[in-house]
Amino acid sequence: MRPLKVFVLTVLLAVTAGLAMGCASLGSSSPAPQPARVVFKEVWGYLLRGDESDMSGVEPFTNICYFSADVAKDGRIKDAVQRPTVISSDGSRPEIYLVITELSNSALSHFSLSPDYGVRPLLISDICRISQDFDGVQIDFESVSPDDAGAFWDFLKELRAQLPPEKKLSVAVPARAGLKTDAYMYSQIAGIVDRIVVMAYDEHWGTSAPGPVASLPWCSAVLDYAQSTIESDKLIMGVPLYARAWQDKRLARAMGLQKVQSIIAEKSATPGYTSEVGPYFEYSENVVVKVYYDDLRSLGEKLQLYKSKDVSSVAFWRIGLGPSDLWSTVSSEKLASIPPDDQGRLGFPPDSQY
Repeated sequence: MRPLKVFVLTVLLAVTAGLAMGCASLGSSSPAPQPARVVFKEVWGYLLRGDESDMSGVEPFTNICYFSADVAKDGRIKDAVQRPTVISSDGSRPEIYLVITELSNSALSHFSLSPDYGVRPLLISDICRISQDFDGVQIDFESVSPDDAGAFWDFLKELRAQLPPEKKLSVAVPARAGLKTDAYMYSQIAGIVDRIVVMAYDEHWGTSAPGPVASLPWCSAVLDYAQSTIESDKLIMGVPLYARAWQDKRLARAMGLQKVQSIIAEKSATPGYTSEVGPYFEYSENVVVKVYYDDLRSLGEKLQLYKSKDVSSVAFWRIGLGPSDLWSTVSSEKLASIPPDDQGRLGFPPDSQY
């Protein structure tokens, strides 16, 4: 609000108190029981470039999505992305996919995907070039308009045709509990690509009403629809490892002079003045913040739900955000088959559930 020369706010956020209340609401003072280990055929994890140190080596990942190479404003890929070195505790190397992103600019998506501008073949060529050292590519385009649905699907078809056959092509799609006719129709995309990651999170988001990132009933509904339209060997259910917080008062806002004067009177504030910025004042405001997050128990419930409904693959967004002991409760079939006597030799902690 400084450019409007109105006021400066001092905000006291009760995040710590909100988290404490959230923890207390989980149940009694006794610790929750350790969730049972859940084994999936594939366990995927999203790794941000520069965050390689967040991996400890005991993660059960069969596949890593390396995030990301962005589409530039001219519709091309400017990045030169080096494949990270990731070695699992059993000595194996997970498959690593390069994630190609365009997250918020529908005009750029249209420019890049439409056949009218001659950019799409160049973008596909860029993707094939920069992904040469990777096991596959994941497309995460989150702002494709419904009018560009056909262009998006044609782009995926052309990219699949130009990638080497051994490289897998996956696509991240928004969560749906029913059919929505737009660019992200599961049935259309499933017929083109090798894997689909359903981003089963953001049930509530930054500008929505407060609520969980991914409640259990909502996850169940999203899964039911996904399984009705995507073959089981292509479906990957996304699992969130992040929290969201909402405050009960919106403080950063424009307002008229009458509202400014009423706040001055209400808060008994004393305005100041400088020739550079004009009039201003400060006051303190208590804000209640409500935080929704996942812990080991709630994540375990989601994983058990997916396992009970025959989901073979899950993907965690993202590495470095979740509980430190999460990887003792989920495993891939490959790691689960390691004999107990070999677990210590391979670097697993004592009494590991792997």
